[in-house]
Amino acid sequence: MKKTYIILLLVSAFFLEARHIYVTRHGQVGYPVKAISETRLTELGIRQAQQLGRYLTGTRKFNGVIYASPFYRTTETALYTAELLHKKVLLEPGIQEIAQAPKPSPRGMTLKEINGYFPGKTLPGKRFADNWRLCGETSQMRFQRVSLALEAILKEEKGDILLVGHGASVNDLVKALNNKRPSRKVKPAKGTVWNCSLFIFELNEKEDVINAEYTTAFMKKEELTNNLKKEKTPRKNSR
Repeated sequence: MKKTYIILLLVSAFFLEARHIYVTRHGQVGYPVKAISETRLTELGIRQAQQLGRYLTGTRKFNGVIYASPFYRTTETALYTAELLHKKVLLEPGIQEIAQAPKPSPRGMTLKEINGYFPGKTLPGKRFADNWRLCGETSQMRFQRVSLALEAILKEEKGDILLVGHGASVNDLVKALNNKRPSRKVKPAKGTVWNCSLFIFELNEKEDVINAEYTTAFMKKEELTNNLKKEKTPRKNSR
C-alpha cells in the first residue's frame, strides 16, 4: 500500500511539472498599414485569430505568456488571444520572419510605432531593440537564431507559452521542439503551416517533449489558408 502511495505521488508530481508550448503562424494577411511597410490581417485572418484565441483559452485552458514576432501581423494575431486573458503580448524579435534580403528593407516598426498601433497592449521582451529587423541570413543562420530565442524563452518562463511567428520561423520552432523528444517513441508534431494552424508540445520538468500534436480543428476546412487566398471584403475594424 505504501509503495502504491509513493508511486501515485511521483506520477502526480510529474504531471504537475508538465507544461505546454503552443506554436502558431499569424492569420491571413493582405491589407497594407499606412505609413509603415507592413501588412495586417484580412477579415478572414481576423476570424482565424479569434477562433485560435477561443480554442486556446476555452478548450485548451491556456493562461500562459504570449510572445510574438514584432511584425504588425503577428502582433495583431497574438492580441486576439491576449485580450481574452487580459494580458499583454511580449515582443520577441528572435522569432521574426525569414531575413534573406541583403538589406533590412522595410525597416521594422520601432517600439514607439508599435505602441501607436497597439497602445498599452504590448511589452518589449528581453531581447527587443528598435533595430530588430535582420537581413542577410541563410536558412541555417535563421534556424540557429530561432533556436536560441526558444531556449532563452523556455528558461525565462516556467508555465505555458504561446509563440506567434511566420511560416519560416514557425517551421524552425517546430523543428527545434521536435528535436527535444527523448526517443522516437514520442511522435513528432507534423502538419502544414497554415495561417493560425497550431502545433502543441507537452514538456516535462527536464524540458523533454513527452507529447506533440497538430490541429486546425477550430477552423473550417475552407478557412485554411497560406496567404495565397485573399478576401476582398474591407475590414470592419480599425486596428
